[in-house]
Amino acid sequence: MSTAKYVIDRAGDEPEVVGDILRELHERGETADDLVEYLTALEARMVRVEWNEHQPLYDVCGTGGSGQRRVNLSTALAARLAGEGYPVAKHGNKAQSGRIGSFDVVEALGEWVCKTPFDVRKGLDERQLAYVYAPAFHPALRDLGPVRRGLGHPTVFNYLGPLLNPCAPLTAQLIGVSDPRVGQLMAAACREMAINALLVHDTVWGLDDVSPSGVTLGWQVQGGEIVEREIHPSDYGMEVVSDFAQIAGGTTLAEAVTLHQSLLAGDAPAPQQQFFDLNYLVAKEFFDAVG
Repeated sequence: MSTAKYVIDRAGDEPEVVGDILRELHERGETADDLVEYLTALEARMVRVEWNEHQPLYDVCGTGGSGQRRVNLSTALAARLAGEGYPVAKHGNKAQSGRIGSFDVVEALGEWVCKTPFDVRKGLDERQLAYVYAPAFHPALRDLGPVRRGLGHPTVFNYLGPLLNPCAPLTAQLIGVSDPRVGQLMAAACREMAINALLVHDTVWGLDDVSPSGVTLGWQVQGGEIVEREIHPSDYGMEVVSDFAQIAGGTTLAEAVTLHQSLLAGDAPAPQQQFFDLNYLVAKEFFDAVG
């Protein structure tokens, strides 16, 4: 049995041993090979959604981990992209720490949360948008939750979520990363797993989004190659937003819902709207390039 399989399958029965393995892996530093090993093991255990791979399908999500209070973009991005003809299987979860998660917003909006393959296909067929609730499709991760929370530091599983969409293979993904080292690792894993993805990291604030405030590092994985990019707001005719307070999100779920609705209506405060529009344009450009 591989280490990844042991960690996943024995977390419920041997949490201390599994915790030690994950701690040791974190201390030595995860490699791209580690990500591929754990991805392969989890893919074999997830509930898959059968989807015609010849039909386009996309996702937008991030690893989280920046620790910053800012706009939750991916949920609104998914809705806008779907409304403009890009079918999106938005894979995500509720908040696992203090920040508001994408599916906290989804539920508060009264949107349909997809917890079965039937739900996902119905959402995609009817409106080109499915909010795919990750825990329902990854039962193998259930026992790992308490172990991970007890460690007090990120584990390899923090980096795998965006790569484990049960609708895979997707046409392309926009993935935000809050750590450039993780961006490089995930890009190498995407190449190995034949995943078309643009991974982005905000070098100014450390966000897992395209930055409205300066240079964004990008790793574009397509056709088995990784191309490193730098993205700047000026590339899209936008001015730099220099004050983080102007793009910060609200502190309550109600504020997050109101901002989500304003972003989609196009009447959010100008810096936040620009932040959203910039990420939309980068995602759309990449999705069009992949096809």
